[in-house]
Amino acid sequence: MRPSLSLIRLALVVGLTLAPAAVHAVEVRDGRILRFGDHAAVALRTTSVLSPRVRGSLERGMPATVHLSVDLWRVRPGWFDQLVHTEQSEIRVARDAWSDEFQLHREGGPLLVLLDLDEVERELTRPTRVRLVPVAAMMAGVQHYAIVHVEVKPLTVEDIEEVEAWLSGEAKRSGKPGPGSIARLPRYMVGILANLSGLGDETATYRSGAFTREDF
Repeated sequence: MRPSLSLIRLALVVGLTLAPAAVHAVEVRDGRILRFGDHAAVALRTTSVLSPRVRGSLERGMPATVHLSVDLWRVRPGWFDQLVHTEQSEIRVARDAWSDEFQLHREGGPLLVLLDLDEVERELTRPTRVRLVPVAAMMAGVQHYAIVHVEVKPLTVEDIEEVEAWLSGEAKRSGKPGPGSIARLPRYMVGILANLSGLGDETATYRSGAFTREDF
């Protein structure tokens, strides 16, 4: 079904009216290399994940995705460094339109229901460890380093559809009618709304110091 002209107009007006100024705040702190069991790992903590503009977008019902990637690189003097291994994870955050609570879904983990954005922020900034490769698999005497990259990503059609699935379940349980589907909008329109909402990508990158297998 094609989206109605009124839905498109309403979405554009709302986006233009509520768009806050851009602020890039997310940071990676306390990054350090350690041994975790028989693996080399990175211990890290992200801070200021929910900048004022991200908070404003979430309060208005726009979902957000926090993407974390950790790359392990091998130093090759006189040549390009070699990517050895990558670990990735995603966390999706959205507001429940019926309860005004926030739902946080960590990839591979349970769905958490949190009362407010302060609780969401505390959950997102908990210290974490990311396992990389077995220490025994690292080449002896060769330097390595890790690069941590965090993105707070704008809404996508997939994000919207997932949120609407949650809302649909809430609507069935409560007997209330569900909202109209913004996911019916063309993908280019969703991209425009993401920009208008102020929820463009916010990124942070951290590079560790060099280390070798012998350091463990």
